[in-house]
Amino acid sequence: MEKGLFAGSSDLNFHCQLRIQACREPMEKLTRLLQVSIAEAKMFKLCTLGLLLGLLIPSQGTVPGTVVRVNREALEYVCQQGKPSLLQGLELMKIQNFVGQGQLLGSVLNVVGINIKNVQLPHLSVKLIPKTGVQLSLSCQLHIRASLLITSLELKVGSSIMLDIRVGRTPSGIPFLSITACKSILGDVQIILGGNNLLGFLKPIQDHIRAALVDQMCLSVSNVVLGLNTKMGALVGVNSINPMSRFQYSMLDPPEITSDYIDLDLNAAIALMGRPFDISVPEIPFSLPPPRKDDVDSMVNMGISEPFISKMFATLMKSGVLNFNMRNPSNLKGYHLTTSMLEPAIPSIRQKFPKEVALGLNVVLSKFPLVSFREGAALLRVRISVEVVVDTARSSAVAQTLCTLGVDLTLGLKLKVSRTNIGFSVGLQGGVGLQVDSSSVKIAKIAKMKEIILSKIEKAFLAHLNAVLSVGISLPKMSNLQYVDPQIEIHEGYAQVNCDLDYVP
Repeated sequence: MEKGLFAGSSDLNFHCQLRIQACREPMEKLTRLLQVSIAEAKMFKLCTLGLLLGLLIPSQGTVPGTVVRVNREALEYVCQQGKPSLLQGLELMKIQNFVGQGQLLGSVLNVVGINIKNVQLPHLSVKLIPKTGVQLSLSCQLHIRASLLITSLELKVGSSIMLDIRVGRTPSGIPFLSITACKSILGDVQIILGGNNLLGFLKPIQDHIRAALVDQMCLSVSNVVLGLNTKMGALVGVNSINPMSRFQYSMLDPPEITSDYIDLDLNAAIALMGRPFDISVPEIPFSLPPPRKDDVDSMVNMGISEPFISKMFATLMKSGVLNFNMRNPSNLKGYHLTTSMLEPAIPSIRQKFPKEVALGLNVVLSKFPLVSFREGAALLRVRISVEVVVDTARSSAVAQTLCTLGVDLTLGLKLKVSRTNIGFSVGLQGGVGLQVDSSSVKIAKIAKMKEIILSKIEKAFLAHLNAVLSVGISLPKMSNLQYVDPQIEIHEGYAQVNCDLDYVP
């Protein structure tokens, strides 16, 4: 029987294999297509996710360019200015009516209209817990009024509250406060009826008041503190460098907390024409050194690193606002240039231009500016390309280039701080390097050419630079707080701004 069943099985297997093979090839193609589609879909999701993360989270290896140090005095000041908000939050606490047995009257007590008349905050202090957070402690006195039968009750209760606050950051780099612990301790409830202190006689009412307040005290104070989170976004808001470029601060890591101050490490993401802009500068770790004993006390210290300022100047260069077209004599404010003025350097120029012709200068930065901070001073080194243009027909369309010069300038960089930003100004300092990159005429005396061109650059081009740089860059700031009496110091590798705070309602 078994032999009959398997007779001709080789033919059957052969035909089955043909059918399987015929089906396998299109199935394999379909599988490969599906695998490619799935892989592409995964890749698209990964790229999209990477793009979003790149927009929200600073890239790995990013180091802070700015450090904001908030000293304990600043926190104390902010807390004192926040007293009205704390008082308002405590006064809004609700206490339900009370119905119960009274030990004194031996009958049903019906206490209604219980409300907080006013609150006093005799004590409010801040303590920094190193590597942990901020501890806020306060004591308050609550004056409560209620109605009992045909008379009124006055109740007084004291309380102390201790709140532990952690300073963290959101995924997009915004500082964020959270409450890690809260404890409220209520004292005895003093009940005054007709001018007499009934402490201990109306215990059910005391227990009712204490039970209603013990949880609300922490909740009320916590809500006021967490309400500051809505204002934290201003610290990392978008700031304009010029109409073509912007930057935005973001907090890189959880803050460094000591017993005297909190350091917030900020990075600045720069956008040029709506697109991210960055240059490859050495990522040197930057942090503010601990305060020195001879430092003047201030509420806030801000450290602005040398690489951060360099990036700002690179952005200005890339946007083109530092370039200057001096071809139109009407724009030179009297600092005009003509062919006859170049004769001491180019004697043959009269042969080429027998009649005096106006000259213009096109000044373009050819390399990224270099910023360097030394103790007490800052320098800005720029490389510019100066195109000397002859405008024979007073039309830019037919102007011709006489020569192109490469000029290296060392400029003294001065920083001026205001309540909102740091402005810059420059002045010529040290020697000037000049070389001829190309020329259609023979320049016989380079030194004389340097003297002539430099006089125009120093007067007109530097005036242009100072006009652009005076706008400066915005400082990190918070809503309702304004910097007071800001002072700036220049140290090795960074500038430091010291200031106090003023609360602006």
